[in-house]
Amino acid sequence: MTDTTISATLIATLNRQLQRAGRHGFYRRLWGQSKVEITQSDDFARIPMVPYGAFAEDAHQIDPPRGSFFGRDVVRINLTPSSKGLRPIYFSAHDLVSLRRANAELLRRAGVTEDDVAITTLSYSLLPAGLMIQDAFEELGAKIIPVGPGETERTVALMRDWKVSVIYGNPSYAMRLHEAGAPPIRVLIAGGEPFSAIPGYKDAVRDALGSQIVLIESYGLAEAGTVARECRHQRGLHVAVDYAHLEVIDPASGEPLPRGEVGEIVVTHLDKEIMPLVRYRTGDLGVLDHVDCPCGRTLTLVGGIRGRADAMRKVKGVKLYPAQIRQLLDQDDTTRGRAFRLQVSDGGSTQQLSLILEGPPLADGALADLRTRFRKEVLIIPNDIRYEAVLPPGAIWLDDAQR
Repeated sequence: MTDTTISATLIATLNRQLQRAGRHGFYRRLWGQSKVEITQSDDFARIPMVPYGAFAEDAHQIDPPRGSFFGRDVVRINLTPSSKGLRPIYFSAHDLVSLRRANAELLRRAGVTEDDVAITTLSYSLLPAGLMIQDAFEELGAKIIPVGPGETERTVALMRDWKVSVIYGNPSYAMRLHEAGAPPIRVLIAGGEPFSAIPGYKDAVRDALGSQIVLIESYGLAEAGTVARECRHQRGLHVAVDYAHLEVIDPASGEPLPRGEVGEIVVTHLDKEIMPLVRYRTGDLGVLDHVDCPCGRTLTLVGGIRGRADAMRKVKGVKLYPAQIRQLLDQDDTTRGRAFRLQVSDGGSTQQLSLILEGPPLADGALADLRTRFRKEVLIIPNDIRYEAVLPPGAIWLDDAQR
């Protein structure tokens, strides 16, 4: 593990977290023991990972709906949807301080200062996001008005009266506020919906809100908090290295991948007491790499979230991700933004890959360029490229029977 080797300081921090996790029945059952300790990177890579959805199983099978993490040190209970219904997210008093400080540092790197007046338009309810955001702004020393969603007319008036300079919320709602007459803002921190993962969306928001606006994307989960966020230089989502340790693994084998390769993001908390994450499989795809940045942080999720691991399929021995194809198509004006479908069928001795594109057929030159990009970036080319005038919404991968 050359480029994924972890330092002695990080090993000590991880061992402290492993000790904390071992106090919880959830991890004792997962590990088959209460104490796990590491001395090198390879040791950590052998610790069993927590499957996506495991906390929902715990909450609905052990003392439902509390689950095995509930205890006297819990001071805040948030709830989040799962496939089995609402499940709890727990924090101790220490956890709230740790998360508040980590998020405040990310806000500072995003360009927020003590002089800013901010609003958040995310929900103040059972979900954790609204209070997490408020805590972070207060820790930083910025002024925060907890507006919540909806009531556009009132929100626009508040923004004018209080000279709001920062919004933390859905980009689509920020654009709606702008259309309703909201004054210009300096920083928009996106949350609550996909942002740069949607081709052209970030540019559209910038066009609407002004070329000088700083657009910040974040990555986090209800159970993890915010673990990566862009800084004001907007060179990728810097990992909150004092709060979370990220790995990228092969979704199929579970083996760690070197820096720069697309894989599933795995999160481990570095300072959490209640419901700590230890090698938690998020199901999200990303690329972890070192990127030089004037802010000083280098460990970065490059290009944000690339899709979901369960969307990956292996074709002709090559792993294919729909997000990878999306990025490839968006490199050229002839295919940028076009809807597409992928289909794999048995062609006898080898698999056959079909690409179905929405819109008119490509000219010979554009088609040749597309095949070249496939060969260079995906390592295989489609056996067949077909066209449909309109592709209805639905799954990217088509079953052979739908051909």
